[in-house]
Amino acid sequence: MTPSIFFTGASGYVGGDALYALLAAHPDWEEHTTCLLRDPTQEAAFRQKWPNLNFFYSSLDNEKAIEEEVKNHNLVLHFAVSSDHVASCDAILKGLSVNGGHYIHTSGMDVLLNPTLQTGRPSPVEIFDDLNGIEKLRSLPEGSPHRKVEKRVLSAGNDRVKTAIVCPSSVHGFGRGPVSQRSDQIPKLTQLILRAGHGLQLGDGKAFWSYVHVYDLSRLYVQLVDEAVSNGSKATWNELGYYLAENGEFSWGEVCVAITKEAYKQKALASENIATVPMEERDRFVELARPIINYSARSRAIRAKELLGWEPKETPLMDEIPSLVRTEIENTRKNA
Repeated sequence: MTPSIFFTGASGYVGGDALYALLAAHPDWEEHTTCLLRDPTQEAAFRQKWPNLNFFYSSLDNEKAIEEEVKNHNLVLHFAVSSDHVASCDAILKGLSVNGGHYIHTSGMDVLLNPTLQTGRPSPVEIFDDLNGIEKLRSLPEGSPHRKVEKRVLSAGNDRVKTAIVCPSSVHGFGRGPVSQRSDQIPKLTQLILRAGHGLQLGDGKAFWSYVHVYDLSRLYVQLVDEAVSNGSKATWNELGYYLAENGEFSWGEVCVAITKEAYKQKALASENIATVPMEERDRFVELARPIINYSARSRAIRAKELLGWEPKETPLMDEIPSLVRTEIENTRKNA
């Protein structure tokens, strides 16, 4: 069966790569796929890759328009500000409820941060497991980031509308989407170090974070889509449809050291010295990226591996540091 797909966030890094992977696996689905675009000027970039793709122009806040459009589709992949945008989530769920279908929602690893940790007070860091520990993921604290939207998705799932949440960790790798190919967290940290002119590390650097390559992540989305379209028996949905996505973890301290050494090697820094920034100055990092200010989020992607046979196989994050630093050095010079 050929699905009718509604896709948001294809101009973004993760969504764009997922669309690339999906249409590479199923090129005959191109004319049956509709992408929500908030910026009409981006259409040309999509047309170069996929001339038969369909477009729906709307802001994410236009709940009624999105609801009406979703009624025409039986499979939705939501990436555009999906982890926190209540109106678009509600619109998708209402639209799908009319004729039924599958909804694959993208959340984010911030949801695993304990609210007490966000205040700066010490808090134990739990390693979350999406198979045996699924109940904990379904009942995270109300104050957790993304929780408001996740609760909507989890509670809406039924026999008519089957839902799944994919929760990526820190995503790395060069994206294949038509508009955005650059990740967020590690590049921002690299830019911060390059602008400072020396290595930087907040506190003891012992905060841990999980990671996943964007290609591996996209393969997970494709596998879930294939399960939805074929009504396969491998995937779990609704209350059991929570998929963490990771292929290992790192400490922010070791990443800071690796970036600094590589930037020095590429002659972008005068030394390998690393300045330790006191924790009380953490607020100056907030706009750059939450992990840089010493938060931890640790996960184990067991559900996708055991049930779907998902096998991450791309280059580990630390092996990509040289090329990542090289790219950010070039970007810094271009913007100088």
